[in-house]
Amino acid sequence: MMKNLLLILFALSIQLYSQNTGSISGTIKDKSNGEALPGVNVVLKGTYYGAATDINGKYHIQSINPGTYNIEISLIGYKTVQFTGVQISAGQNKKIDVELEETVLTLGQDVVVVGEKPLLDVEETQSKKTISKEDIEIAIIENITDLVSQQAGVIKSDNAIHIRGGRSYENAFLLDGVSVQDPLAGTGFGLQLSASSLEEVEVITGGYNAEFGQATSGVVNVRTREGGSKYHGFLSYKRDNLGNKSSFHVFNIDITEANLSGPEPITTYVLPVIGLKIPGELTFFGNFYAGFSDGITQGYFKGKAKQLYSSTFYGTRFAPRSENSWFWMGKLTYKYSPTLKFNYSFNQSVNINQNSQSLQSNLEYVEPSPGYQYEFQYILDNANTFTHNNKYHTFTVTHTLNPKTFYELKISNYYTNLRADANGKMWYQYQEPKDITNFPIEYYNVDRDTIGVIPGDGFWDIGNPFTWRDHFVQEFSVRGDLTSFFDEKNKFKAGFGMQFQEMQVIDIYKPWIGELGLNNDLYKVYPALGSLYAQDNINFSGMILNFGLRFDYWFPGKYVDDAVENPEVVTIPDETRERYRTNSFKWFGNRRFKARLSPRLGISHPVSDNQTLFFSYGHFSKWPKPQFVYAKLSPANAKSSFQRFGNPNLNPETTVAYELGLRTQFTNDDVLTVTAYYKDIFDYVSTRTAQVSSARFATQRFITYVNTDYARSRGIEFEFKKRIGRWFNGNAQFAYSIVTGKSSSADEGVLVLTGDLDESIKEEYVSWDRPINASISTSFYVEKGSPLFGFLPGILDDYNVYVRFFYQSGKRYTPAVFTGAYQTDGKPIYEFVRKERNSKLGDDWFWIDLNFEKYFSIDNLKFSFFIEVNNILDQKNSAIINPVTGKAYEYGDPVPSSWNDPKYPDLQAPISPYPFNPARYLTRRNIKFGMSFRF
Repeated sequence: MMKNLLLILFALSIQLYSQNTGSISGTIKDKSNGEALPGVNVVLKGTYYGAATDINGKYHIQSINPGTYNIEISLIGYKTVQFTGVQISAGQNKKIDVELEETVLTLGQDVVVVGEKPLLDVEETQSKKTISKEDIEIAIIENITDLVSQQAGVIKSDNAIHIRGGRSYENAFLLDGVSVQDPLAGTGFGLQLSASSLEEVEVITGGYNAEFGQATSGVVNVRTREGGSKYHGFLSYKRDNLGNKSSFHVFNIDITEANLSGPEPITTYVLPVIGLKIPGELTFFGNFYAGFSDGITQGYFKGKAKQLYSSTFYGTRFAPRSENSWFWMGKLTYKYSPTLKFNYSFNQSVNINQNSQSLQSNLEYVEPSPGYQYEFQYILDNANTFTHNNKYHTFTVTHTLNPKTFYELKISNYYTNLRADANGKMWYQYQEPKDITNFPIEYYNVDRDTIGVIPGDGFWDIGNPFTWRDHFVQEFSVRGDLTSFFDEKNKFKAGFGMQFQEMQVIDIYKPWIGELGLNNDLYKVYPALGSLYAQDNINFSGMILNFGLRFDYWFPGKYVDDAVENPEVVTIPDETRERYRTNSFKWFGNRRFKARLSPRLGISHPVSDNQTLFFSYGHFSKWPKPQFVYAKLSPANAKSSFQRFGNPNLNPETTVAYELGLRTQFTNDDVLTVTAYYKDIFDYVSTRTAQVSSARFATQRFITYVNTDYARSRGIEFEFKKRIGRWFNGNAQFAYSIVTGKSSSADEGVLVLTGDLDESIKEEYVSWDRPINASISTSFYVEKGSPLFGFLPGILDDYNVYVRFFYQSGKRYTPAVFTGAYQTDGKPIYEFVRKERNSKLGDDWFWIDLNFEKYFSIDNLKFSFFIEVNNILDQKNSAIINPVTGKAYEYGDPVPSSWNDPKYPDLQAPISPYPFNPARYLTRRNIKFGMSFRF
């Protein structure tokens, strides 16, 4: 009796359980012939739920907890089908029958999505943000840097991009998979791109795969658009000057963008008429961008030169204003067959301006600043003009060998040149800048027996800047990638890369002293670098294992090898020579190279029906900046007391990073990602003194670069995405991080020697550390024919409103405090607390941006009028911090004793200008009006 009762209870419990869960079943057939397909993989992405079809093409997945799922159906040789937002209810058996279409492409290259596109890939093992062209079109951005800086974990400081606490040069910037960085400028992107040329942008902030190298912080991978089977065109124009050029908030901006794409007309229409039919399909995409403004400062005093002159790009022809940007792009795509595609692309960007942030890798240390050459405010025609010219050619072959395997081969050539000079002058034409005493001459009593002459105002009246520079990089590269599926659950990828570079640097400091200035750096080198990698992605019934190994190598080149073997180069100690020989390998005769292995591991693991835990661990490395290696290995005559000499035995800067995160998909339209990370960064390059090995110079010491510094970065990030139909998209991000290290710059060792800094004996906050970074972005679209609240159809419909709220901690600074003493003129004395370097945060940054665009359609033509408003509340965000107050200077504020206080003006030369730099605040309110046309 008891046994029968237990059996009845067990049966009832199974029935009750089945009523609390759901199931999915169906039949999978071949679309061409209707035959059943066995062995088809059917999975609920991000969960353990899954099944394979039987010999009759049938499948059945049971015991599915109620919820919303994305279902993927795949079989090698057929297009993958994804059903998104599938709702499973308790007690329900969801019937999904599918007919798969054959394809010659490799699994995953051909995907059919049924429903809304998923907001994220729940099976990703890395922190990746993918921005589509639709998102790019509505955002308020001018270039790729603006777009990247809006992602969680990314800080933009003094126009430099820092990803998860790394230095700006630690990121990889890739265009269609190939690097487009200027390694000599110290900035991020070398080549600039128009926002309208972008198809998709990936920003990978952690856990990136072995295929990505030469990056220790993050990877920005940009994919540009290509033409299709129909003609499409786009033209946009916007400006902020509507006859109010003298307004405080106007930069006198004019921006024009244009696209044209479609079938190549000659091969598509002309040749067939005369009987020549080229197999396949040839399409094109072209893009043009021109942007001009009066500079980087606002206010009623807008300092600008009368006319810029570019020494390397057609003089004044392409420099009508103080800020000039030109980008153009052309791409040809030839689809010979469904399995073979060829691409050729040409990109060029030219920037001509007086923004000193264009060059962040200097012979002499320059503290990061907003970029306005303030001391030349009244003679900006004498200040440096920067011309950054970038050209990029790439040829790509994509070939599908069979439904399991395809490869991609890229051959590219990248050229970048940066010239910094005073409107076309050569270095030997430079004159020392001078601040001329005001006339009529004014006197003051120094003491009872001495009369002094009141000097000028601290601004230069004649002369030129302290630096003349010209550098170029020519880089030829080859990259190959092979992707193969062993089965539907195992994706293998391997590849190689080779880069052959030619670099030349001419950098002269204080050119008016001697033949080549007080200090100089001159070299031409031919380094080479490359890589091999392999990675495997395996799906164990919902759990994803992603592991890989990367091998990087670097040939510093003949210049370094010869210097190491040359005993007359006395600034290479014997110990360094021996270590270079020991730590490098010979190949191709006497050429030496260094190498580094980097393991990568990522895991994605379902913890519930709507939650996935992911973890990544990896080693990431980047070869040292060229100036750290090559500087003065063959020095010209220079007189500076604190010259930095290159070290041929430098190792790559290396990061060991850990990441743990949780993705929660509440519905197909609501997802939350929480990520915590920790990064150990070591072998950072710094400077120190070393002893000359030569007996002839036994008593002399010099400064060289060494791998001695380190840093740590740790933080947590939250990102929530919300979608409501087609009319609302929202994204909220919050990040908290702490970045500490031994130093913020490789030059801090020199500043210690000069007495400008105290040597740090512990970790301190780095200068770009911003603990809190938060934003909310919302986009409202009202469809045509569906006016808001039903009022005024044709007027209150077919428009989009984009709003972005942004908040960030202020800039780090070293505080200055009151000493309790006063100068003889009554000025209170404030001195820096040197032991509290970067310990304080300036005023927080906050602003709101708005974009409103109204659309009008006539057949296939679409017009729009739009308004873009930056910093709509006209918030004052401090870019130059007064270390006494923690915010930008305003008249009457106390200042450090080293500043020239207008309340207590300096009377003894040399003096600096009053702290009224118009760039001391970020951009205040700026309104641009525009129109666009597309077909």
